[in-house]
Amino acid sequence: MMRILLLSLFLPSVFAITYQAETLPYTDAPTDRPTAVAVGTLTDLGILGGHPDGTFKPGVSINRAEFMKIAMSLLPLQTNSASSRCFPDVDPESWYAPYVCRAKALGIVRGNALPGIDSDFWPFEPTRSVKYEEALKILSGIYDVPLLTVEGEWYETYVQSAQHHSVHLTDSAIGSALTRGQMARLVIAFMAYNNGELDDLRYAQNHSSMSARTVFSAPASLASTSSVSSASSVSSESSVMYDPYLNDTSTDGAVLLLGKVTQILGGASIFPDTEPLRIEKFVIDLVAANTSLDALNVYDDSGRYLGRATRENSTRFVLRVQNQTIIIPKRVSYSFYVRGVLKAQDQGGSSGGSIQVDEMGVIGIGDWSNRDYQQFTDSSDTFAASTVARSAITSVVNAGDTSAFLVPGDGLEIGAFRMTGVTSHAAATLQVTAINFTLGVTGGVTVTAPYLRVDGSSDIHTCSVAGITVTCASLPASFGDIDNSTRTLRLYGDIAIPQSSQSARLQVTINNPGTISSAGDITWTDGVTSFTWIDLSGPPIARGTSYSY
Repeated sequence: MMRILLLSLFLPSVFAITYQAETLPYTDAPTDRPTAVAVGTLTDLGILGGHPDGTFKPGVSINRAEFMKIAMSLLPLQTNSASSRCFPDVDPESWYAPYVCRAKALGIVRGNALPGIDSDFWPFEPTRSVKYEEALKILSGIYDVPLLTVEGEWYETYVQSAQHHSVHLTDSAIGSALTRGQMARLVIAFMAYNNGELDDLRYAQNHSSMSARTVFSAPASLASTSSVSSASSVSSESSVMYDPYLNDTSTDGAVLLLGKVTQILGGASIFPDTEPLRIEKFVIDLVAANTSLDALNVYDDSGRYLGRATRENSTRFVLRVQNQTIIIPKRVSYSFYVRGVLKAQDQGGSSGGSIQVDEMGVIGIGDWSNRDYQQFTDSSDTFAASTVARSAITSVVNAGDTSAFLVPGDGLEIGAFRMTGVTSHAAATLQVTAINFTLGVTGGVTVTAPYLRVDGSSDIHTCSVAGITVTCASLPASFGDIDNSTRTLRLYGDIAIPQSSQSARLQVTINNPGTISSAGDITWTDGVTSFTWIDLSGPPIARGTSYSY
């Protein structure tokens, strides 16, 4: 009881917070408004900061030590010190020791339980990515959130309580590692809940201006059709539903994670040219059935949540307009778009298969004549296809220096790449099984005998080279296993440089991300399905160190 009293007295809950995202001091500031509001607000409060290079890296996972520092900053300030080892794997001299040890002293963390081992010797695992349910437990303890009584695994009470209080994440799941962006959204939600300002936060995350109460506008050209869209008139506004991907308007093919709300799967523009149209149904037809798709969230072109289209048959989803009146004026374009709601693995979601919109439109009646109308996208319009998976690779970046001197020799590092991923379920895996590297060489440079090493191990995996392509196939789990963390792979080779060369250069790249229908340079598996493409931009996906002679 003493800890709860202490927290309730001193947590930052005695002042109103301004939730905003107008100025973010990061070169890679998140573009989706919910994350931008979270990051901007926590930065203004001094809780978050960026990296020395000016980046925030919202898509990179956050480890347990980093998260604990942020969590402890939510408590009253005190002189942090750690004179003794509070966990067997926490060095008292490490930068994070004061935060971790304070959390243990307050009973917020106990370490990771090991069967048959006394709790005094349980490790903290500071460098492991913090999982969603772990973060929920820590924040629930800090803010003394009332917990539901739930039977089952230890984390169920925290997950269901977070959902009950509307502070949960819709784009994360049990066993998933938190990215820095997700962490910001989770922390600010708990803080707003504690302050009684959760409605204010959600409004700010879905609107471009808190003071003007202006409806957030998603870009108008959302459809994969030739139609144009513009702001429409609606006789009564619907409520805004919080959606962490509201500002993500990409419509390219994607890897869709089970248990998540997806990016936009398709959009359509309606244009009644004879009389106003009163919408009765939104209809979305798929190219093929996919049982992992539970429903489709429908939004208008101002970003307002209109409702959830449910399955009418194996390929058709319908939203019946019942609690609102939507009338499209004569000769005014009205656009809407949809995002998928995927079942979690425990609710029947399964890896594999594609999701692609075939056509979408509305059914209604003429407001003047009461005639039946329906308007659908043209049969010539094509929507992007996406695939369903239990995991996904979220980033591939250069893990070496930007540039370095090129020297001849055997067994020299020629490139290093850091890969980050996420899984949607504790039973899911994420393993890279093959990579093709491209050698960018000038001045007669040749590379032979390539091989891979992974940080933290002296093991070697032999690769092959043909022309300018280095192929590292059949990667074992010890090399390619990413799951909810990161993996740094380093490529080595024998370098030869002609004595006459005046401008020898070497740079390794991973070029082709591939598509759902064409293989790229990275092959990976979620433990069930093998995929030959990744949902990242390119080419190139990533450039390695630029070596020059």
